[in-house]
Amino acid sequence: MQLVPLLRDRLSRTTWLVLPDDKECELASNQWTGQLYRKKTRFTSIRAACEAVGAPETKAWGSNFAETVNKLQGGDGTLDELDANADRLQLICQPGNGGPVEDWINVELLHWQGRSDSCATCVVNGALDKVRDGYYPGIFFPALAKTVPFYKKFEPVFIAKPISDKGVYGWLYRVYPEPWQVILQTAWSTGDRLKVEESTALISDTRPTFAQAIEALLQESSKK
Repeated sequence: MQLVPLLRDRLSRTTWLVLPDDKECELASNQWTGQLYRKKTRFTSIRAACEAVGAPETKAWGSNFAETVNKLQGGDGTLDELDANADRLQLICQPGNGGPVEDWINVELLHWQGRSDSCATCVVNGALDKVRDGYYPGIFFPALAKTVPFYKKFEPVFIAKPISDKGVYGWLYRVYPEPWQVILQTAWSTGDRLKVEESTALISDTRPTFAQAIEALLQESSKK
């Protein structure tokens, strides 16, 4: 939410703040009411955004029940109206991560159905590695498997992902357009205080694999 006003000030287009479901959208729009958030931001859900652009939304199991509950609770009536022809950034928050896998499928549908030279899609906390790296077997999730080529095209703008194995702990870190980094964290106690030291274990122009990251952490740890 704190990112939204910064985007608004730097873009000449409207931001669609796309939340996982109608109720989440209602809660966000009720809590963040200032003009910083409302001036050029449209609060909506994946369902409503797909409907606005005419994308054939893939429904999750139980979604019809959830929609009915949202409407009974007033959620459906709080969504902003959307202009499908507007120049926009589709800022999609946490699709699929903790919710139905169909969210990831619907993000691709929304992107292609609404795409133009002035329409971009940005995913925040979408756990895209789960989709790209085979966490969901294609034999059981064939529709989700078809989205892998789409999500492999995404450019990581900011990522801070914890990595731990073989007794070492650290982070995979990147801020676009800087190179990828693997950061080792070493903790020790001094009296009643815990201190953490950080050191760079690896710098790479390409994203390191998990095995490469762990090897870099182990090598850096051996220097301590």
